[in-house]
Amino acid sequence: MPSSTATLALLLPSFLIAACATTMKPPAANGGPALSSAGVQVALLRQGCAQAQESDEWGWDLVEESVEIEVRNGAAQPATVHRDRFRLIAPDGSALATSTWGAAEALTVPGGAAQTFALRFMTRGGLDCAQPMRLDPDGGITLPETTVAFQPVSFLPTRGL
Repeated sequence: MPSSTATLALLLPSFLIAACATTMKPPAANGGPALSSAGVQVALLRQGCAQAQESDEWGWDLVEESVEIEVRNGAAQPATVHRDRFRLIAPDGSALATSTWGAAEALTVPGGAAQTFALRFMTRGGLDCAQPMRLDPDGGITLPETTVAFQPVSFLPTRGL
């Protein structure tokens, strides 16, 4: 039988991952999917926002926003999703790049198909889980010969525990 120290060593990583994970839920308010003239749609399905307030650094909270996005390709040709080009627009207008592992690897969504993926954004200051945000996919999706233009998807986060 393993010692209590060995058991704790085995359980601790699982506990830390669970404690740090942001719970994904539908946003409190959602501006709806963004639809391009080429027939490609970007929707924000679920999200999670975690905000750590630090007493010694007021206004400099660590905020992590995770979003689950669906790209629905209504075009005949395949769409390429460049996840590293998506930006999260903060209430102050600043645009945050994703900190998602592997985001530089493009995804392909065949014509008539849909695919979901998650992105993670982190920053100190600028974001607030109680304030509206916008996900800007503009430049993040291309068809073989062109970049697909979108309006940002606005949403009000649901704060995770």
